[in-house]
Amino acid sequence: MLMIDVSPHRAALKKLLWLVVALGAIPYCRHYWDEAPGLTLYVEAARCMLDGLALQSCDPAYTYPPIFAFVTIPLVPLPRMLQNAAWYALTLGSLIGCFTQSAGLVRRLVPDDWSERDLAWLYGIGILLSLKFVFAAIGNQSYDAFVVLLVLYGLAGVAEDRSGWSSAWAGVGFACAAALKATPLLFLPYLVIKRHYVAAAVMAIVLAFASVLPDLVFTVGRKSGDASYLAAWLHQVAQPALTEKLDGNLHTFWFATNPNNNSLRGLVGLFVDDHGTPADFKVAMYAVYAIYCAIVAFLILRTREGSAATTIDGALLLISMLLLSPMSSQTHYVALILAILAIVAIWQKGDPPMRRIAGFVLIAHLALTNATSKDLVGAAVTFWAKEHRLLVSDALLFVMFFAILVFRSQRAGAKPAPSAVGQTAA
Repeated sequence: MLMIDVSPHRAALKKLLWLVVALGAIPYCRHYWDEAPGLTLYVEAARCMLDGLALQSCDPAYTYPPIFAFVTIPLVPLPRMLQNAAWYALTLGSLIGCFTQSAGLVRRLVPDDWSERDLAWLYGIGILLSLKFVFAAIGNQSYDAFVVLLVLYGLAGVAEDRSGWSSAWAGVGFACAAALKATPLLFLPYLVIKRHYVAAAVMAIVLAFASVLPDLVFTVGRKSGDASYLAAWLHQVAQPALTEKLDGNLHTFWFATNPNNNSLRGLVGLFVDDHGTPADFKVAMYAVYAIYCAIVAFLILRTREGSAATTIDGALLLISMLLLSPMSSQTHYVALILAILAIVAIWQKGDPPMRRIAGFVLIAHLALTNATSKDLVGAAVTFWAKEHRLLVSDALLFVMFFAILVFRSQRAGAKPAPSAVGQTAA
């Protein structure tokens, strides 16, 4: 009987799928090439650094860590068209990496036999449910996909090895992500708690070096603290955002009443006005932060050791990066890719009760995210959804799902295996 190898055709089909996404995103994100909404900001900050100017004074809208302006310097001499093309390639490559790394971690969570057909469904449904965030990341030229990819690379490393080279390179991945975005700092105490000491040590060392690198290159030898890019960023951006200082800043971007703020801060802003009653808002916000952190820490401490636990922990911490950030817009929600693929995988191959719960969560996710997409529901519904922070509700729903998964896994692990019961009876 003649056997035909279909694997090359499937590989070609995967490439075609990514090509369709890549080409389809161009007309969808039509302002990408003309306005360059994010890239212009990054390049201007890099140009300020080259000119020896203070970042926040030269470009007040630039609120990212100095190292990001530093690594953007190679784009400065390029014409706008090449800048956009290079950034588009970086963004698309990062997104592909996010999906492939997430799929690898998910297969550790559900260690079943994954056929090509199963993987096709996993990728297909996962990409479909993430498209809103994918297009947002591309259209707004954010670099969140690259940061998430570095985090996923770190998670894959610690899932593979606890004390060898994989763990060390995992620490590098986490460190680079934290240097670029700050919120991945959540992974440093996590690595210590989970006894990934090599990764934690490497992360701390590389993070410290990356954070001071712009100062070492451009301001070495200067005695004034104001000349330090890192010190200026900590004083003018990080500290005011963490302490809820709304007045006297060069650029305030973390208003809780901003309908585009899809963090816990934005959720609290639905009930308490950070402008009118700042004291009450601080009490409410820090109380919500404390409760949320206690819940996530409790769940992480209860997960078992092993690669499956790493996937659950990583999904929870990626969600926490969104919810605990002073400001999380729709573009940042690309960090949900791992959680989305994990729930899809459990819907595919989990036990019947968890499959039903996963199906409900995926349907709810589809409804909550589409309610914030004016392409499907119109501008009025989109505005209402943003005002009521439906994306935050979506992220909290994911946390609830992983909480159920953790407790069900523990109960299943506590039950003796049938063979062990038989031996005890004998």
